[in-house]
Amino acid sequence: MKIGCGTVNFRKYSLQEALKRISKAGYKYVEPQATAPFCPHVNVYKNDPNEFRRLIESYGFKGATGLWSQHGALLTDEQSVPDIKKTIKWAHEAEIPIVICGDGKKPEYMSDEKAFKVLEEKLSDILEVAEKYGVYLAIEPHGTFSLTAEGLKRIMSLCPSKWLGINYDTANVHRASYVETVRGAYSWRIFGRKQDEVATLTEVVDKVIHVHVKDVVKDKCVALGRGEVNIIGCLKVLKEHNYDGVLSLETEGEYPADEAQRLIEESRNYLIKALKKLNVQINS
Repeated sequence: MKIGCGTVNFRKYSLQEALKRISKAGYKYVEPQATAPFCPHVNVYKNDPNEFRRLIESYGFKGATGLWSQHGALLTDEQSVPDIKKTIKWAHEAEIPIVICGDGKKPEYMSDEKAFKVLEEKLSDILEVAEKYGVYLAIEPHGTFSLTAEGLKRIMSLCPSKWLGINYDTANVHRASYVETVRGAYSWRIFGRKQDEVATLTEVVDKVIHVHVKDVVKDKCVALGRGEVNIIGCLKVLKEHNYDGVLSLETEGEYPADEAQRLIEESRNYLIKALKKLNVQINS
């Protein structure tokens, strides 16, 4: 497995500052976001993907692992389809293999069946572009349906494309919640009962292509191993199913830079020790 770190951990700072600190912490893989104003590190309409790739390399990274899309809430954002398509093309040019989005919050007036029909239509459109450019689209537990195994499996069944997979977020599933942003601020939006993150992962692991390792105490992100999330249980499931992708550390970027630095360094050490104990080869 590979150990990565999201630039969102330093979302209040420049991309260069985020890259410098993540590289200093020893990470060789990095995950940016294009989620302005929350994390405006990439703008796929303004930034040059080739310059971005060279920037990543200049900080000693082996590559960027994924990119959270601009307007990445499929059900609720009118710009989701054109922006995700644009993000996929940009990611291809920047040599980023995965673009991440979520189903989003189902409007109250919309039935579940109608919502799944909308998701099917939008995903079919987007996946044509994903196939053209050879970039995977990963659905994160980040909406009404995707926070449960049942919902994730149904979303995966909507389009039989090898380019569709899951970006599994350990904390979102654990809390049955995700962070929703409004004008740059964020809050945790809770849907139903909290889920067992290990049991849920076990049911969908065959479709997991990227992982956000995130630990929380209630609504506060903490260093891995210090919170409520069963990170070790999730790592065991991934190992048992021969997952060899990225474990990308994520918080909500709520800490000052030096405090976030300590958190990402502690979390990296935690993952290295945990993976070695599980006899998992680390591709660093």
